[in-house]
Amino acid sequence: MYIYEQGPDHGTPVMFLHGALVAGWMWFGQVEALASYRCLIPDYPGIGHSAGEQWISCADTADKIASIIRSRCDAGSCHIVGLSLGGIIGLHLAQRHADVVRSLIISGVPHGHIALPLRLLNKAMLALYKYPWGAYVIAQVMAIPAGESREAFVDTARQSKPGVWQSVSNEIYNSTLPAGLETISLPTLVVAGTRDSAPARRAVPYLCQQLANATGCIVPDVGHQWNAEQPELFTEMVRQWLASQRVADGLVRVDGDF
Repeated sequence: MYIYEQGPDHGTPVMFLHGALVAGWMWFGQVEALASYRCLIPDYPGIGHSAGEQWISCADTADKIASIIRSRCDAGSCHIVGLSLGGIIGLHLAQRHADVVRSLIISGVPHGHIALPLRLLNKAMLALYKYPWGAYVIAQVMAIPAGESREAFVDTARQSKPGVWQSVSNEIYNSTLPAGLETISLPTLVVAGTRDSAPARRAVPYLCQQLANATGCIVPDVGHQWNAEQPELFTEMVRQWLASQRVADGLVRVDGDF
């Protein structure tokens, strides 16, 4: 599996797990701002620079990532930051390989039934994704900034193995979250934007109930891909949590549904 690495060899290690339809490049803004950390960013099997490998499942990808962490990180563990699909894989990782995870930040993870309109939107996006012009349209819908990020999105669409995202979608539709959540006791920050999807917003209180050591927060006036919408706030959230498990200013703690 392709891994992009940046930062000092003995800096605190943190792995960033990307979302659907994108690749590890989505995190480059955060990595540049966290220069004192050792940042590791994979492209999942079948995707981007790992297009030559076979996507099997979220659990299989988590197993592969666990092996990478054990071999490349001091003490064989690191902090995990995951958005959307990356958050799902992060939960699989924490559930299956708790020894490699120091703490977990997950944002925009879906829980429960995914309604027909969202399924139809995803179907339409997958149909467009295989065409360069369609990838540009999707990038605009996803609020991916024009310039290098949008070009990287189109390149990822061109590189990725055909059908990989349909396989990922089918798996998530079948079961949005891994089994055994109650066994995860790692410090976990669960986040969603107020403009994120209903399943993502629903996941915040649910995961706080299921996980033994979770803190739930909302982020006002942001959507799903908010590391690109408000990169400074996202980076500060990561910095504060990794340093002392503090919730950054600008995030609002939640105790129930929102």
